[in-house]
Amino acid sequence: MKKIGKLFFLIALSGVAFSAFFSVFFMSSDQNSQTSVIAKSKPSERQNPLSPNISPEKLEFQKLMQSLDENQISKLPIDKVLKIVSAKFLGATYREGLLDQGETEKLFVSLTEFDCVIFVETVLALSRNLLSPTPNYENFVQNVQEVRYANGKLDGYCSRLHYFSEWIRDNQKRNIVRDLTTELGGIPLDKTLNFMSSNWRKYSRLKSNENNYKCVLAMEQKIEMEMQSDQLRYIPSTKIRAIYPLLKAGDIIAVTTDIKGLDTTHTGFAYPTSNGIGFIHASPSGKVKISPDLQRYVEHVDHAIGIMVARPVS
Repeated sequence: MKKIGKLFFLIALSGVAFSAFFSVFFMSSDQNSQTSVIAKSKPSERQNPLSPNISPEKLEFQKLMQSLDENQISKLPIDKVLKIVSAKFLGATYREGLLDQGETEKLFVSLTEFDCVIFVETVLALSRNLLSPTPNYENFVQNVQEVRYANGKLDGYCSRLHYFSEWIRDNQKRNIVRDLTTELGGIPLDKTLNFMSSNWRKYSRLKSNENNYKCVLAMEQKIEMEMQSDQLRYIPSTKIRAIYPLLKAGDIIAVTTDIKGLDTTHTGFAYPTSNGIGFIHASPSGKVKISPDLQRYVEHVDHAIGIMVARPVS
């Protein structure tokens, strides 16, 4: 992979704090947030004369579930399920700004288009759905909301877990993932997370809405308080290959950065291969792909200094 030369293209790598960065054409103001689902499906599948009462998004979901052999996959451990599910999306389209369309925060769900964080959330939500007692579309959608928002509740723009280290912390509190960074040898990441408030002009929902800006400031202050007792840690790039034997398929990988005020710039999953540990992710190069060597990938990302690792809980 060639080095990414421009900082603001690097910003596209982040689906969390940077999810709004490129949404300059979507001027918005969060007022009364309402939950809705926008599910993308391929144009050829938008009409089904044989099932006129089933929505396109449910048809897309049903098609995917059928291809996954629901009965068989439900008996597998979660790492195997995550590997199978993530591979189903190879070649899917990468797109920026998906969570920042429209004027209010609404639940966006897609099975065909992703940024890096939406890809992680979708694969995790589908895998949890497959392993649940009630694997259905409504449960999948609820799972997406649970992992994307603080305490699993959608309550406006600031309820979204914009910084990925906070995404890990919040989901760990609810026993959805477990942060492995410290036990894998992680060292302190000494920084204050304030990139969003410091670069508010780059976020359509901050520059057009003072309340959103104030709530982002409050969110960042809360994160700062949490980090006083639970310091951020990361595994340096040069140490990644040494932890390969300890990684499992489906371990969530977040690429940490030295950019001021920011924790991570990209996310995906560990993907074991015969040659070591690859990295499956929604790549800004245009699609979901497998980069064959995780450490080599991270070493070629501008401003990357290492990774955080979180393991989904079965």
